[in-house]
Amino acid sequence: MEKEFWQAYKDEGVVVVGVAIWAQEAPFKVAQAFVKKHRLTYLVLVDAEDKTPNLYGVEGVPTNVVVDKQGIIRYLQAGFDPEGIRRAIEEALK
Repeated sequence: MEKEFWQAYKDEGVVVVGVAIWAQEAPFKVAQAFVKKHRLTYLVLVDAEDKTPNLYGVEGVPTNVVVDKQGIIRYLQAGFDPEGIRRAIEEALK
């Protein structure tokens, strides 16, 4: 996500937000370690109450969601499909 989408599209107004879910213990420390390990520069939130999976129908990690400028979900997919995400971002930018 860092290079493929955040770095590639941030100047076009695309925002990447990671949400850490389902951490059994110390969710903030787990998220912080993940961010550091992968050198992420985009925002990563911690959902310590695990509300996000229910709100977005998340069944697996990673799940990627593309939301357009009007707040409409244009893409929601479990797993990592770079081409699908890229197409959704390009469509949302139109």
